[in-house]
Amino acid sequence: MTVRAGVGWSLAKDAQAAADEIVKMAMDGLKGEPPGLALLFATVDMDLPVLVRQVARRLRRVPIFGSSSFTGILTPAGFQSGPEGVAGLMLISGIWAGVSHCFLGKNPARAGALAASLAIRKAMQGGPPNLFLVTSPPGSEEAVVASISRKYPGVPIVGGSPADNTIEGKWQVFADGQVLPQSVVVAALYAPGQVGFAFGSGYRPTRVRARAGAAGRLLKTLDGHPALDVYADWTGKDRAALIGDWKLLGECLLAPLATPVQDAYLIKHLAVGNEDGTIGAFAEFADGEDVVLMEATTDEIISAAGDVVRRAAEGIQDIRAVFLVHCAGRRVALGDRIGEVVGAVQSAVGDAPLLGFCSFGEQGVLVPGVNLHGNLMLSALVVGA
Repeated sequence: MTVRAGVGWSLAKDAQAAADEIVKMAMDGLKGEPPGLALLFATVDMDLPVLVRQVARRLRRVPIFGSSSFTGILTPAGFQSGPEGVAGLMLISGIWAGVSHCFLGKNPARAGALAASLAIRKAMQGGPPNLFLVTSPPGSEEAVVASISRKYPGVPIVGGSPADNTIEGKWQVFADGQVLPQSVVVAALYAPGQVGFAFGSGYRPTRVRARAGAAGRLLKTLDGHPALDVYADWTGKDRAALIGDWKLLGECLLAPLATPVQDAYLIKHLAVGNEDGTIGAFAEFADGEDVVLMEATTDEIISAAGDVVRRAAEGIQDIRAVFLVHCAGRRVALGDRIGEVVGAVQSAVGDAPLLGFCSFGEQGVLVPGVNLHGNLMLSALVVGA
């Protein structure tokens, strides 16, 4: 079998018509080769149950991995978005994959490890895979990633959290022919050729840092002072303007916080500023760890996509597929310039088939051998022949 990829997308209002269009378009790119894995992403304003069911019906036994995406998807023709929603599909041939899912319940860690084990079993290849693809709803990611990493040490993860358009909890994950509420989906990927991956952000550390007082996703203090007061002072922002649902989320896009991990930085998106000076975030802070103020320009956010994909493609001579997890917050920061991300990727790897979605959290290998969950980041997978 030959490793190839085809990408299809549709802005059709009717979900069945969209399924027809994306499957035909993606299959055309395989030139007759049978697909071994389907990556399916769509915005929540589409009829997702119909879309996913109809795509699965057309692909028959091909395993399907995917989730909902924030406002649109990235394709070789640019960022696709429309008033009736959008769907995108990547089919990859010449590889083997198994996809499974598990309801999170009260134990996301157990669910993640079980979904990974079932995905390996479904792939019927024996032994750990080259890589896991993971998607799990916001709030569960650290536990899911840690449990998979404990059970399968050394296996890299490329992942992204499902998103909706309005941060209302309407996000969904997909596996095979089902739209699944509150579940983790894992794909175990086996490839005969080369597989590359990378995780990064493009943000630069400033010299401003402090020690965190925290409990999970609640940042309480920085050097013993209310975290929101300190952040407002660091950035020159009006504290009152940062208080309330999601106000801080938009205000920190070019000045987020991060925690150092060896010689790298794990970005954490601040979401809600509270009257008592605490800050709610989309990732966990450890009590007592160092926190660094980061910065970037919109140009740097765009170029970082090319840099991350270029690192994922290192050593791969014949690139056949590029999958990119792109943070929804970065998409908001870029506004109408979001389409330039595709140009940055193409400048790095040429016109290889590309599919990307906009996530509410990103997972990847930030330093060798360590899978982590962060925000405002990019996680890339490159498949070679």
